[in-house]
Amino acid sequence: MNAIKYLKRKGVKGAIETIYKYKIDLCIQKCLSPFLKHKKLQNIIVIESHNDFDSNGGMFYDYLIENKYNEKYKIVWSLKHPESVPQHLPKNVEWFAAYKPGIKKNYYKWIGKYFTFDNDCLKKLRKDQTSIYFGHGGFGLKNCKGYIKLPNELDYVAMPSHYLTEVFSDQLMLDGNDSRLCYIGFPYVDNFYNKNGDLCKITTMSYKKVILWMPTFRKGGGYDRQDSESIGALGIPLIKNLGEYNKLNEFLKKNNSLLILKIHPMQSLDELKIESTSNIVILTGNTVKKLGVDNYRLMKDCDALISDYSSAAFDYLQCNKPIAYDFSDIQNYKIGLCVNNPKEYMAGDYIECFDDLKAFIQEILDDKDSFYDKRQILRKRIFDYYDGNNCKRAVELLGL
Repeated sequence: MNAIKYLKRKGVKGAIETIYKYKIDLCIQKCLSPFLKHKKLQNIIVIESHNDFDSNGGMFYDYLIENKYNEKYKIVWSLKHPESVPQHLPKNVEWFAAYKPGIKKNYYKWIGKYFTFDNDCLKKLRKDQTSIYFGHGGFGLKNCKGYIKLPNELDYVAMPSHYLTEVFSDQLMLDGNDSRLCYIGFPYVDNFYNKNGDLCKITTMSYKKVILWMPTFRKGGGYDRQDSESIGALGIPLIKNLGEYNKLNEFLKKNNSLLILKIHPMQSLDELKIESTSNIVILTGNTVKKLGVDNYRLMKDCDALISDYSSAAFDYLQCNKPIAYDFSDIQNYKIGLCVNNPKEYMAGDYIECFDDLKAFIQEILDDKDSFYDKRQILRKRIFDYYDGNNCKRAVELLGL
């Protein structure tokens, strides 16, 4: 009966996919168990990130390579898209396919000593292994409770600040007094303090102002998830039609400014009806990968940010530059927000329509920063650290 209910819920295709991704691996684990469960753990660090070599896992990996930890440790990537793995990896770096059953994957799961996760946490197979959940973004306003399930065996959960303990731990369905909460900051934040920026990967032209727009995903995520009932005629919020889109481009062109619209990597592109124009660049998950653009190095190159309920609006506090919050579909945003009074957690323009969008851009063109003082207060609350040493703290916590 349980099997029948499962098939009804998942469908035949979903059931086959689950068997392929997870059930076969369990059989391989059990087969390897007699040979590996008592074998000494090796100096192996297994890393999983949001979208391969990015986010917290990607920055932590870069730090390890830069500081030559790969001379002592083997670093093994759990990759969601192994087809895009770099042709040449550094010394002592290997990988396995995250969603394909395999002996190699399960071998490392049995004998790896350290595990870091941004998104999909593997269950520890041995008590003497050490694991940490970094997460794939900082604090955001959208309610993600129930979407992230952390295994009980997890050793550490990275936290952004003491101020956010109650809200952040509630979103992860943890007690605020959980001893696993560690206030080391997120590794990805270190990218803001990297000397290199990524704007040059997108354009070689010079502009008066460059504004980054990063809407969170409304539909997608790989599981037919739809967080908003209002996807928008163009597949983006705020702009209702191509006429408004073209007007925006002309406005930017007249003021020698560039808008970079970065589509969330998990957003379905089926409804996207716009393309890059003279003064608007569209970035998708694929183009970001192709260009090698890092969210945070790109953020620090831009003069202002437009976001919404996403963690991007809070990440940008590291840059201490103007922020606008798009609440145009708040009434249709199905999953809701994680706080009762969102304006307590906002320090920027509140925009709900196309005219608000243009007005915010005009403020940036005029070098106005009306929320500077309020932003200083919010910055101190959202992050405990503004020093670019979060990877170092993670290394020290893990005892590498």
